[in-house]
Order: sequence, then C-alpha cells, then structure tokens
Amino acid sequence: MPIQNGNEIEQLSAISQELEEAARQARNSADSQEIQEVQQRLREVQEQIQDARGKAINGSGTSTEPLFDAQLRVEECQHELKRALVNINAQQDNVSP
Repeated sequence: MPIQNGNEIEQLSAISQELEEAARQARNSADSQEIQEVQQRLREVQEQIQDARGKAINGSGTSTEPLFDAQLRVEECQHELKRALVNINAQQDNVSP
C-alpha cells in the first residue's frame, strides 16, 4: 500500500536524526553495549526506511528525498559505530591484565 501522506516520511526522518544523536553519544561513551543497542535500533529503522521508500516509489507521488537522506544518515551512523566497536575491542585486546 502506498504511503498516503508525508507523515510516515517525516517520522522516519525525525527518528533517523534522533538515532544519529544517539549514535554520537554511544560512540563518545565508548560503551560497547550501548553501541550495540543503537546499532540494533538503526537496523530496525533502516528496514522501515527501505519499506517506506519502496511504497513511495510504487506510486504515492510523495518525494522520497527525505527518506533517501534518512537512509544515508542511518548507514553512516552504522559505519561509525562499527568502527567505534572495532577500536574499543582493539583497545581491550591491547590492555595488559
């Protein structure tokens, strides 16, 4: 079913921005558990964005640009958090007991 209005697009865009901030905070905290939780939320939102983009492309006439931007934001956050986890794990491996 096509998206009937821009409400879903606006919500997903707002959620992606909130998760961008959550990702920044998780990365800065260097807490691997927190990073993994944000990563899971990012994966869930990415699936919703992809679903919404498919609906919009299939004829709602709604602009998909905000969804495209949201998807890029989510993907960039995922890459940043993945790098942060690699760095945290490397630091833990280099610590002498």
